Amino acid sequence: MLDKKWVQVTGLALSFPSTILVSAWAMKILVEKDYLSKTAGVLIFLAIIFNTIYLMVYYAFKNKNKS
Repeated sequence: MLDKKWVQVTGLALSFPSTILVSAWAMKILVEKDYLSKTAGVLIFLAIIFNTIYLMVYYAFKNKNKS
């Protein structure tokens, strides 16, 4: 059935493409309206992406040996 220890990792992995699209779109809008500089927009975008990847790896290692 459903392996509960992998639900967090699977959820993050499935939401990853939409996270990329939405955060890129939001940063583009914020940079175009001069709320953020281009550098700050890119850094925030990369922080969101790397944080999501980090959480996927963290939860995978955390739940690797659970039964």
